[in-house]
Amino acid sequence: MFTTGSKLFIGASALALAGTLIYSATQDSGAIGTLGLVSATIVLVFLMGINFWVRDSNVSSMDTPGIVACSAAHPAPGRSMWPMVAGLGSALVPVGLIVGKTITWIAVIVLMIATVEWMVQSWSERASSDAAYNAGIRKRILHPMELPVLGAIGLGMMIFSFSRIMLHLPSAAGAIVFGGIAATVLLFGALIAAKRQVGRSLVATLCAIGAVGLIGAGVASAVAGGRHIAKHELAQRTDSVDNCTGNESEADSHSSRAIAGKANLAGLIVLQGDKLYAEVIGINGRQDTLTLPRSTDSFFEFKNLDSGKHRLVADLGHEVVDPGTDKERKVPLILCTQAVGEGGKQFIVIKPPRPTSADQQYFFEVPGIDSKLKIEVP
Repeated sequence: MFTTGSKLFIGASALALAGTLIYSATQDSGAIGTLGLVSATIVLVFLMGINFWVRDSNVSSMDTPGIVACSAAHPAPGRSMWPMVAGLGSALVPVGLIVGKTITWIAVIVLMIATVEWMVQSWSERASSDAAYNAGIRKRILHPMELPVLGAIGLGMMIFSFSRIMLHLPSAAGAIVFGGIAATVLLFGALIAAKRQVGRSLVATLCAIGAVGLIGAGVASAVAGGRHIAKHELAQRTDSVDNCTGNESEADSHSSRAIAGKANLAGLIVLQGDKLYAEVIGINGRQDTLTLPRSTDSFFEFKNLDSGKHRLVADLGHEVVDPGTDKERKVPLILCTQAVGEGGKQFIVIKPPRPTSADQQYFFEVPGIDSKLKIEVP
């Protein structure tokens, strides 16, 4: 006797076979269509064979344990958001292939998380006939992974929001706003602790509103951009590169004016009275020329005794890039310290790449000062 499912599959297979024969006979150049119909027919026949074998997975009315343990006797599984999350991750994959690798990696991570969560949820719902026991199994498996990850994401979003807000506000108002937010959080916690009858739902709602407001303010501040930081002009070299330009940066404005204790100092370089000189350990008197080893780090302390802010610049000649090709060019090898005011100190490490020659002269200098300190490398 044929079961209901078997009858349906027999009819579908017969219709697919008939459609394949009619299409292939009436269409002269329909190879692709014929191949698709043949594939559909094979799939339906295969499913029909499986259904014949399991006989619609029917359970005999005399099989009491089978009736109790069958899927139909269990309550339907609850709703799950993970199919939607997996669909979102799948949609982000082609977007990332066009926009950039970052979005692609995010999509892959979302897909992996959705797959694991969905698999564990589906398995736990069928672990037993007790829904509470099944929910407990899922919590024991996934909570050790979910809670740290969610906590890290929440903390990261809070840090990002605070940083964007502080960078957007004026420097004078930043401390006031930060203190106000801290005072609000402290007051909220004190009120909750004093009135112990407050419902959990109310606390959760207030925390959610605060989190959404903080993240929204952070995103809005990020879109608006940070506050304007004025630059101060310093004397500069004509061939300054990278971070050794003469214009003062925010790092220069907040330089420490001092350095930590450094071991193995090669000497002290001092700017005093618009003149640059060196005091080398083990040699008496001021030095106008420094002799340094090649391809070895040399540690120097720079001390500014003149008024105004100055930086020490080490000119180590140039390096030839792409030699022997059409793109051959000379790249200056220049190192520098932060700009410091009168009495300030900074630390610099230099490593001469090759000996000095007529074409390669090394020296220390301070932009805007005519005095130079020559470097000899044997």
